[in-house]
Amino acid sequence: MNVKSKHDSFGELREILDSLIFPVIAVNTEFQVMRLNRAALERSSINQFQKAIGEPCYSVLYSRNSICPYCPIQENPAHPEENSIEKIIQEKVKSGEEKTLRLLFHKIDSKNFSFLETIEDITSQRELQEEAVRFERLAAIGTMVSGIAHELNNPLTGMGLTLQNLKANISTMSQDEINKRMNLLNKDLDRASRVVDDILTFSRPGELKLSPGDVVQVIKRAIANIQRLYPVLSRRVNWELTGEAEIITDINSEKLERVFINLFKNALHAFDYNEGTIMVDIKKTEKWTHIIIEDNAGGIPGNLLNKIFHPFFTNSQNKKGTGLGLTLCHSIITEHKGKIRARSLENHTKFYLSLPLMSAGTENG
Repeated sequence: MNVKSKHDSFGELREILDSLIFPVIAVNTEFQVMRLNRAALERSSINQFQKAIGEPCYSVLYSRNSICPYCPIQENPAHPEENSIEKIIQEKVKSGEEKTLRLLFHKIDSKNFSFLETIEDITSQRELQEEAVRFERLAAIGTMVSGIAHELNNPLTGMGLTLQNLKANISTMSQDEINKRMNLLNKDLDRASRVVDDILTFSRPGELKLSPGDVVQVIKRAIANIQRLYPVLSRRVNWELTGEAEIITDINSEKLERVFINLFKNALHAFDYNEGTIMVDIKKTEKWTHIIIEDNAGGIPGNLLNKIFHPFFTNSQNKKGTGLGLTLCHSIITEHKGKIRARSLENHTKFYLSLPLMSAGTENG
């Protein structure tokens, strides 16, 4: 291939190429530099364009004595099936710089093809991304610590006030009044214990014990328990259960029921004593159980959907609960090697749950 004629063909592109901030170099099939822009020249050890033309590309760009190991001229035949082939490579060089190489082939005829390489230093970009991840993790830790402090402070404050009241008035209190204060202490202790238990469940899931169970029956029990625990909230809510009548698979029924109770409870609170419908559709495929839980309680704002599974995040108006309900749902479904996601559209919220069908002797996952 005539290097000089190729160089001349790039003459009119000099100003355009030199305006680019990243190195661009054109190479022929003999690994000779046909054209390079100013950024590529500054990257090399050569200070003149004319001296770089015709030199090996691996020597000009990387000060190598042999062809680069990732060079597509070596990896691909001189007659590629496609007219154009692009390959993107990311690597870290000895200097610590991270770079992205874009290698583009263009087939000219049955014997020749051109080869264009661009190089972009992505070190600063990667550092910014890593810094953003670090800040996000620190923010998540701060939110978690703040949530733990808030959730534990409420019952501890209640216990402190109750004990102060007992200490000051126990000599004049009747037995009924003392019992009432003791019940308040027990209630606050239970709440603090529940917060700690939720945190431990989230942070240390432990070994999941599975046994054959009916997913449909677990859902029905969760509905019955929710209606018993929240009779007033449930009074104007209609329940619709459709799909499979029975799905037997290996599950942890207790933990799975907790998932559905949390999801149903959130839906009831979203209705806030208004009329509505909670729909549960259950389907089975060859390897999966798919459950869709839908309510028409108003939906979830789009800017909050990606936060609802975060620890201690809550959009509840009354600010009750630990903010760990959906986090635990996600953790339990993940333990079951399943998936959970949420979508919200036109005042409807849908939770999509997928659980793998497993039987005794089947490895989890």
